Amino acid sequence: MGIHDVIIAGGGPAGAAAATVLAKAGFSVTIVDRAVFPRDKLCAGLLTWKTLQSIARLFGESPEALIAQGVINRVSGNFRIRHRGTILSQGPLVYPFHFVNRQVFDAWCLNHARKAGATVIEGERVVWADPERAAVRTASGREFSGKWLIGADGALSQVRKSFALDPELWRAEQGLGLELLLDRHWLAGRTGLHEDVLADFPSIYSGFVDAGYGWVFPHQDRVIVGIGGLHRVRGKAAFQDAFDDFLAFLGLADHGLAVRGYPLPYGNWLRRPSQGRTLLAGDAAGMVEPLFGEGIHYALRTGELAGQACQAALGQGADARALYQAELEADVFPELVYSKHLRRILYWLMGKGLVLPVRGLLGGGGTLLQEMVHGMRSFRWLRKRT
Repeated sequence: MGIHDVIIAGGGPAGAAAATVLAKAGFSVTIVDRAVFPRDKLCAGLLTWKTLQSIARLFGESPEALIAQGVINRVSGNFRIRHRGTILSQGPLVYPFHFVNRQVFDAWCLNHARKAGATVIEGERVVWADPERAAVRTASGREFSGKWLIGADGALSQVRKSFALDPELWRAEQGLGLELLLDRHWLAGRTGLHEDVLADFPSIYSGFVDAGYGWVFPHQDRVIVGIGGLHRVRGKAAFQDAFDDFLAFLGLADHGLAVRGYPLPYGNWLRRPSQGRTLLAGDAAGMVEPLFGEGIHYALRTGELAGQACQAALGQGADARALYQAELEADVFPELVYSKHLRRILYWLMGKGLVLPVRGLLGGGGTLLQEMVHGMRSFRWLRKRT
């Protein structure tokens, strides 16, 4: 099918970010995705400050512009954190949370890549990849090859499966998310709901799973209720039981709705996400923050870094793998490592029933922990980030 500068498997935020960087720099880049956009994507859809900074840097769009375009559908200036029924922390946010429907948001990101000059091929599922040749083949038999390949094809990445990796290392901390979408018209006729379900701000919950958390996130037309974490601690059946327990707590025991599940990288990021002439970004490399499970920012950021590394290789003869690795170790890995340390501490305390120390930790630092979540401060000792 001809040699391109860069082939990108996956057109989600990571792939769109990489493609936008490369296309703006004048390189030929082709995105191949199994879906036709807009496509369904299970996700609570919360954007933090650092995510909006990445969006502005990559796509030149402000939060106000995204609101005007209908991409951001709700903005919340408050929050609540509970351990089951006990409130651990609540109040105004140092910066509002913004919410997006992933069908809308992902298509918007991909359209920016297309407008920058990337070729987008939809409805072609990658079934084979060769990281040494930077080549992929789709289910229809089409083959695409480039000087570089970026695998941004999600948690079940076919490109990653072509790497020389021990799959058990990946599965060891592969998480699971279960989710319900509650239409606001459906909610309007129900009684016995927990107050959090109809609140205009997000709530998250500990105490329902050993290593993970639950959430209730308000969108304009729906409320997303979910639970995520390491299902291997007790097994998938116990994880489903935990979700049922959580739904009963919220007054949704008899919801009668379809529960949807999806794999969730939750601490299993690849320390060296490259091989041959191929880089992995986003969920394909496990680049998800392992405390709160934030993935959109890390998809955008690692996609951006992968695109910049390929740009330097193509334009300046740089070693894309070495450059990508160095940028990840400087900017991304410290956040993931120290987030995981914090997760261990918090879950250990909760497992011992030590709720009061956690409440003190969450509420005793003013806005410092909020700033950490938003990326204004690092997970590494709450240092200010620039």
